[in-house]
Amino acid sequence: MVTILRRFGVWLTALTFTLLLCMQANAEVQKKSHLSICRSLLVTGNAEYPPILWRDVDNPGKLTGVAVELLDLALMGTGITVDARDRGGWARAQQDARRGEIDMLAGAFITHQREQYMDYIKPQFTDVPSVVWVAKGKEFKYQEWQDLNGKRGGTLINNSFGQAFDQYAKQHLEIRNSASAERSFTMLIAGRFDYALYELYQGLTILETSGLKNHVVHLKTPISVEGLYFTLSKKSGCNTPQLRSYLSKRVTQLTEFKTFDPLFEKYLAEWIRQQKTQLAEN
Repeated sequence: MVTILRRFGVWLTALTFTLLLCMQANAEVQKKSHLSICRSLLVTGNAEYPPILWRDVDNPGKLTGVAVELLDLALMGTGITVDARDRGGWARAQQDARRGEIDMLAGAFITHQREQYMDYIKPQFTDVPSVVWVAKGKEFKYQEWQDLNGKRGGTLINNSFGQAFDQYAKQHLEIRNSASAERSFTMLIAGRFDYALYELYQGLTILETSGLKNHVVHLKTPISVEGLYFTLSKKSGCNTPQLRSYLSKRVTQLTEFKTFDPLFEKYLAEWIRQQKTQLAEN
């Protein structure tokens, strides 16, 4: 009963803030009628990043998750809609942003390379710890990056764990790419990798529904803790100083009100529901 009341309280508080945010947004939009020359943002991202972002089973071709609803809340009252589409793998999503074929990525770490073709909406909408995953029973001592030297690693294609780690890995580590996180975990269990690198929350979520959670564990010390940001392609016609400033203010408000936390619980439950539905249908 206490848990139910607590969750209701969180929901009610979030609803109250949402209404206030809408009122503030409407008032501000009236003062800034030219936030963007477009009325819809074409958004994509890492489609294997539950519960923050994933392919919506109920709406093929679309993405859903925490990041999509956060962006909807940030744009509330502006008249700008969010069109979150599945454009393929994470590498393809970044390529589309580089070419200006999409307007926004709904979640990316900062790297020097990405800053060349995207503008980051600051602050981050959450912080994400990334960890070392190993096959159960094959744990090893890990305290610092050097402890990975000489071992075979795996991770998602074009995944980043922050500028500093990426640079170290390029110079000192042997890390191969996989098409999906689940594939990385499967190769880990098969002994193809000694370890896999992936974000903590997303890894736990995927293992929960993949049937692999009893075979893979993560080491305690993270390799990095990086901010996750909304980004606008520098080639997007929707990318204006006014829109960037407006989104920055809204993301700040949403972050201060801890809106991310109840949305994380909501979409974790939704991810699990969709996966169970798929398994039942197959």
